[in-house]
Amino acid sequence: MAGAYTVVMVGFAENESATFESFFRLASRRPPAYTVQDEVMDAQLLIVNADNAQALHLVRYAELPGKVLLIGHSDGGTGWPLQRKPVKLVGVLAALDELIGARRPAPAHPPLVTPQRGADRSFAATQPFVSAQAPLVTAPRKRARSADSEFPATRPMTRASAARAPAPVSPPPAPRPEIEMPRHARPGVVGITDFGALDVLPTPAPPSRAPAPRPSKSTSAPKPPVPEAPRGDVLLVAESLVEGRILHKRLKRYGLSIDWSREAPQAMALLKSHPYRLVAIDRLKGDPDAYSVCRNAKQRKLPNGLSPVVMMFAPTAGSMDRIKAGLAGCDAYLSRSVGEAEFYKVLSQHRLVVLDGFEKTNISF
Repeated sequence: MAGAYTVVMVGFAENESATFESFFRLASRRPPAYTVQDEVMDAQLLIVNADNAQALHLVRYAELPGKVLLIGHSDGGTGWPLQRKPVKLVGVLAALDELIGARRPAPAHPPLVTPQRGADRSFAATQPFVSAQAPLVTAPRKRARSADSEFPATRPMTRASAARAPAPVSPPPAPRPEIEMPRHARPGVVGITDFGALDVLPTPAPPSRAPAPRPSKSTSAPKPPVPEAPRGDVLLVAESLVEGRILHKRLKRYGLSIDWSREAPQAMALLKSHPYRLVAIDRLKGDPDAYSVCRNAKQRKLPNGLSPVVMMFAPTAGSMDRIKAGLAGCDAYLSRSVGEAEFYKVLSQHRLVVLDGFEKTNISF
């Protein structure tokens, strides 16, 4: 839809997101129009469920370019505009219009008339007219009238002098008679014969459609090979843009160079072509899943003969999921809300970062 603002729903259930999408589709005829999409990175507007603490935390620290509208009972100290529940879809539409600047907030209503005898509550209070407050109007100048009549004096009309007389207008020259030209000397003129048919005119020959000569392969210079892009130490496999950016920032904080893949087949191809010290896997949909990527990573060997370290992240680190991850060869199964101290401790246990950044102290007596 041309000219429509892109909206993404964050933290809502599927039935709630479907309700919002149907409402925006029905209201698309009124300008401005809104269309719901799945991509978060390039969305112009984000409608976030304020009662979902995880969604509010992700959007708050993801530094996304879109404007945010919260729906819930509290804004969580963010200061973003909030629509309280129960949700009125028309109110959400008006809030989005104010958020993009298409509609200004309505001015305050004028004070109502104090209810008195015979007063109508629907009209604003009025003030009586005061003639002293009206601006003074200058009286128009009138021409002097004659004593015998109420009409103003008549000015006699004088004839214009002969010098001011307009010059006589000369008649236009007669048009020249067209010189008859023979039919063959007038290009583009079609004559009519005695039988009422049209004379046949010569038509230009059609252009030749000879195929253009193809350049020989020997003359074309060989293209130089494209240099391979340098790879990092960590392979991040995350399908979600929001959760992937958060994990990318947490790993980047420790000076690790990161390659990010959003698809499982691409991640397996990168594992096959480059040895990574660490493979961080977030949730993946479809087949192959996160456990398949983990098993594929543990089958690879680094130059020192060891396998890469595999860390898996999940919304909740349940016991059943932890057992599946252990069977797949995962080295650390963490929750997305893991603390920074615990996260740093896991990285240092696998020698991915230095646990103690201080130098040894020389003690002399």
